[in-house]
Amino acid sequence: MSALKKRKTARLAGYFFVIYYLVGLIGLSMPSTRETFMGLMPLSILLSVAILLFFHGKWRSADAIVLVFIAIIGYLVEVLGVLTGHVFGSYWYGDALGLQAFGTPLIIGLNWMMLIYCVYTIMEGTRLFWPLKALTAAILMVAYDLVMEPVAMRLDMWDWQGGIVPLQNYQAWFIISLVFLSSMHLAKIRTNNRVAAWLFGVQFVFFLALNLTLRIL
Repeated sequence: MSALKKRKTARLAGYFFVIYYLVGLIGLSMPSTRETFMGLMPLSILLSVAILLFFHGKWRSADAIVLVFIAIIGYLVEVLGVLTGHVFGSYWYGDALGLQAFGTPLIIGLNWMMLIYCVYTIMEGTRLFWPLKALTAAILMVAYDLVMEPVAMRLDMWDWQGGIVPLQNYQAWFIISLVFLSSMHLAKIRTNNRVAAWLFGVQFVFFLALNLTLRIL
């Protein structure tokens, strides 16, 4: 695929994300369709990951190894968090994210990998020294979680003891994200992915808008 054609295709994928998540925003905002759209959440994550990785640059074995590592460890950390309450705080998953093992949706590792990949790619477009890139990207992850948490609790993705998100959760998100991002930098992953910023930006706005909408409706 030529560079020009790839740029145009990536732009179309970005437009697709805008439309797709806009439809999701409308569907989840309306009580009459909310349950149906909640059932589509696992599919939405799988579709988003598939499109994102399709636009990855030249694949190396190290790329696949690191991304699989992040997905697996991300899932295992969540399992540990659910079973012990010592990682993020005391929380449990609802049914919205699909099939579970050990009280944790199997798809949650892919979600960690997708988000880490996106913020890593966004910061790769800067000229900062890599530790600063990793720190800034980890802060982006925490900002994302801040806007996502209220929505997650309203849509049966997960819930917290007492209905309050503990500070420990955001601290854990920052530290875990920093470890994952550092592993990508140390492995010298080159994503060259024009879709990553689209996906992260659209999802961020999606959760922000849904947060506001669910408070009103």
